[in-house]
Amino acid sequence: MLCDVCNSTVPPEAGERITPEVFTYLLDNGFGLDETNIKMLTDAGMPRSAAETALKKQYQGGKAEWLICPQCAAKAMAIMAHRSESWVSDGYLAVTSTAEEVGLGFDVLGAPVALSRAVWTECVEWTDEDSERQTYQEQDSRLWDVMFTGGGSLQLKVNQFLRDQLHQYSVQCIPRDGASTDAVEFKLLIRQTVIRGQYWLTIEKTG
Repeated sequence: MLCDVCNSTVPPEAGERITPEVFTYLLDNGFGLDETNIKMLTDAGMPRSAAETALKKQYQGGKAEWLICPQCAAKAMAIMAHRSESWVSDGYLAVTSTAEEVGLGFDVLGAPVALSRAVWTECVEWTDEDSERQTYQEQDSRLWDVMFTGGGSLQLKVNQFLRDQLHQYSVQCIPRDGASTDAVEFKLLIRQTVIRGQYWLTIEKTG
């Protein structure tokens, strides 16, 4: 038997089988696109980005269980171990563990929470290189600012949210643009969104 990800031989009783749903989750978090398969498409003249998109589309359409080798299984387990802050779809990053720490309005509603890609990349994500280019920041602190401000303001208007399914608030943070050192206002929106058949509270930019 061969591994469905890397095509290496899987010894009897050594492989792991995962459901299509779990594989799709892993795929959203950077797992499953083996370089050998990408190279087959790029060697045929397809741009790399198009090759990755084509493979993702093909894999997401699968209905059968996936057989993966021990090496691929170890990579998959590492992703699952950090699933509290992992991509749950192409556009949303789960931050439920931080929401649980914040409590407040998030605790009242009790739903899993995710950030849109735009909120993550512009208001939260911060690397050592960003600190060198702009000013020192800690990514965890930026995430806490977004979540605490949202949870606190949501708690004050939770009845309105239950009626409208929307909550607008703003947060001050330094843009991740390679130059800024002063915080600016970002307008954000908390709303209910269906992701893979489950209701989530998502935090998104409004402009």
